[in-house]
Amino acid sequence: MTGTQHHETVVHLIGAWALNACSPAERELVEAHLGTCPACARESRELREAAADLGGTYLRPPAGSLARLRAAATGRRPAAIRTPEYAAPYAAQVAALELMLSGLAPGDWQRIAAYEQLTVRDLLAHLSAVDGLVAAGLGLPVQPPVEPGQTLLARTEAVLRFEQGRSPEQTLRSWRSQADALCRSLGECPPAGTATVSLGRALPLADAMTARAYETWIHGEDIAAATGRPAVPPLPEHVHPMADLAARVLPRVVSRRIAAPHDRHLRLHLTGAGGGTWTVPLDPAAPAVASARPAAVLTLDVVEFCRLAGDRRDPGRIAVGVTGDAALARDFLAAVPAMAPVP
Repeated sequence: MTGTQHHETVVHLIGAWALNACSPAERELVEAHLGTCPACARESRELREAAADLGGTYLRPPAGSLARLRAAATGRRPAAIRTPEYAAPYAAQVAALELMLSGLAPGDWQRIAAYEQLTVRDLLAHLSAVDGLVAAGLGLPVQPPVEPGQTLLARTEAVLRFEQGRSPEQTLRSWRSQADALCRSLGECPPAGTATVSLGRALPLADAMTARAYETWIHGEDIAAATGRPAVPPLPEHVHPMADLAARVLPRVVSRRIAAPHDRHLRLHLTGAGGGTWTVPLDPAAPAVASARPAAVLTLDVVEFCRLAGDRRDPGRIAVGVTGDAALARDFLAAVPAMAPVP
């Protein structure tokens, strides 16, 4: 993302950041950007000085900064919601998507954004639908109620029907309110390693929240492309667990799409901030032995790999370096997008 795009995304949060009124996710978005954009860094210093002046500390704020800060103060946000570390990527993507959606023109909500049929509003309803499965699994009330054994597709269809006749702003508020309630409840949950929820199949709670962060980001990029708005990529510490989840899920996906024998494995070397190295067995029952010699090694950018696993890149055109069995690597790349569910 360019500096200009970052500035357009972050500038509206700086006043709240100066007042310590941002959520943890929003604070990370702002602070990750300040070191790269002199204009935003200068604005943040001025508003912090103004905040100190309003608090009684003697500082002479630059002209006009007090007015800007007071304007931000009138819209001061509720206290930030504390979430466990494993849910930080989800909270960050919710904050980024809400920021993008908050300024949409009425016609933008009806733009086709994904799967050649879902509008921007439909995608938001879909995100709300799947988030609702997690919320219901934790005992939270959701609207409409989740039916026993409800599939992802059936849940999405139920929420789309529920949202008919409501304004996009109401859909946005309902989605964000549910996301906040979900994040708030996570602090009261059992340890993430012992709790599970159902998203088509039982998942550990930490994996479920990573999956929700992943899909929120991917559909956020769909909406950004459809409406011509800048998208905010995940922070490196947030993209890493998404890549890790994909690498752990892939054996179940690719084993059904790659011809036997399945006693081999590949090594993924994902470059860039948040990347790493993963061993992916073709047999989902086999352990991922990092010391074993792989049949092929694939090297590609971690964010591009996550987009590929989200079915947002053409496996035949993605930039990748391959050593070892080139045919196996090609078949593996072709299978990766099947990980992404289609509502």
